[in-house]
Amino acid sequence: MLKADVEVDRREFTVRADLEVRPGERLALFGPSGAGKTTLLEAIAGLVRPRRALITLAGRVLTATEPPRAAVPPWRRRVGLLRQDPGLFPHLSVRANLGYGPAADRSGAELSQLAGVLGIGDLLAAMPARLSGGQAHRVALGRLLLAHCDALLLDEPYAGLDASLRRVLTTLVRELVTARQVPSVLVAHELAEAQAFADRLAVLDRGEILQAGAPDEVVRRPATRRVAELVGYRGFVPAADRSARGSRSGAAAGLVAGIHPDRIEAGARPRRGLVLTGAVLAVRPAGAGWEAELQVADETVTCRLAERPTPAGRELVVTALDPPWFGPDGTAAVRPPQGEQVGA
Repeated sequence: MLKADVEVDRREFTVRADLEVRPGERLALFGPSGAGKTTLLEAIAGLVRPRRALITLAGRVLTATEPPRAAVPPWRRRVGLLRQDPGLFPHLSVRANLGYGPAADRSGAELSQLAGVLGIGDLLAAMPARLSGGQAHRVALGRLLLAHCDALLLDEPYAGLDASLRRVLTTLVRELVTARQVPSVLVAHELAEAQAFADRLAVLDRGEILQAGAPDEVVRRPATRRVAELVGYRGFVPAADRSARGSRSGAAAGLVAGIHPDRIEAGARPRRGLVLTGAVLAVRPAGAGWEAELQVADETVTCRLAERPTPAGRELVVTALDPPWFGPDGTAAVRPPQGEQVGA
């Protein structure tokens, strides 16, 4: 079990986090640049000095700022940290880089087997200068795994790699974390990468964990409007104004619905969510489908649809599937009754 109750002062804010990662669990830290994700990993790895902290791993105290104080140096923590820069030793061969860790099997079957899994089995005699970026990342990952650390910290390790290689490496790490039953933490700026890796997702902003939970639940049910913005909601539509038919109910006053581009269906489906009607501002291809921008009331809403929608300037009716609702204070609120329509 990895436990980290940490406060680290930065110039703009203080990073505060209280994490527990079980053996075999995969936690992803997701949030904007500068939110404090890397600072948190560095505190666990012993690379930054916290203002206050109690960090333990498998029952060992790594950092304690209260008596009895402790500050285990990074090289004795048995914590593996992999960054964007592979950090290979340029004067050592791939084989020597892989076997650099004190617990690594430098010449045995494990090294050969892992090199084969990583697709670098025929590069063991090569020097780092002769490797591609993707090959260097695989060697760095292999070195980390062969070190048999008690925890894995991954700080955007696949940045700059193509999507197919990222998927392969993510799957490999997931399988090894499960097989070895070590706690692991991934820092990610891309939500899809975080969700592909993690069985628990924590959203950070300005040093604070705003919400943590199952990766799908955090996205489908954000606790606040700020979390919704960070996980991809790109429009917040107010509850329909019923003044022409009577005053708006107190429950709906001030409520806004978060609209996620991927949670949209063409046509009116009042039983499934919020029906939106608006003028099409723009239409463009998006992968195998289409993306449209709608003007709904005073909001611009982005929709991703399977079929090409009506051209710009025309009216389009879509349904936001079971959207989350937020009150005036930005916290999650009870949704209005089904059948609510906006812009109709």
